[in-house]
Amino acid sequence: MPWSIPKRVIAIVLALIGIAYPVLAYYGLTHFSARYLLWVLLALILARAALFWASARIGPAIIALVIAAIIGVIGYYAQLSALRLYPVLISLALAAIFAATLKYPPAMIERFARLRHPDLDAYGVAYTRALTKVWVAFFVCNAAIATTTVVWGTLKQWTIYNGIVSYVLIGILFIGEWPVRHWLRQRYDNRKQGE
Repeated sequence: MPWSIPKRVIAIVLALIGIAYPVLAYYGLTHFSARYLLWVLLALILARAALFWASARIGPAIIALVIAAIIGVIGYYAQLSALRLYPVLISLALAAIFAATLKYPPAMIERFARLRHPDLDAYGVAYTRALTKVWVAFFVCNAAIATTTVVWGTLKQWTIYNGIVSYVLIGILFIGEWPVRHWLRQRYDNRKQGE
């Protein structure tokens, strides 16, 4: 079912808020109570879940509801920690989603690759599977580092890592993969021609 213009606008706004969340949380915590911000965060997550549900994307809706439940339970006991755990939970959710596609193919990166190359060959399938494993490892490591910023870091350190450094690392992995992919593909093609 295609999304209407209002749903697309809401989805884009919620995605942008999600991306900017660490910086917005840092600013918010210097001006508002953690309890107020926790309610705002829960409302935004539930809005995202409702948007997914209305678009018949049940899996993402359930994941958003689980994240909201975890943050709500932790927030009952420790509001500031719950606010800071959001990036950790997002990284873990992404790791789980990518890992699930390894068990139930096609792998996540293969799905993306087939949007541009529907006739992906066996090498491409194997490569995208390996790359999906790299992304799973990245998200797990990112969640671990983000967790250390929650447990031992200051709010400023948490904001810098989750609001800047993690995005830079994602960019490096995303952009840095391109030359590696072309180099490996060329090596594979040369070896095939030599046989």
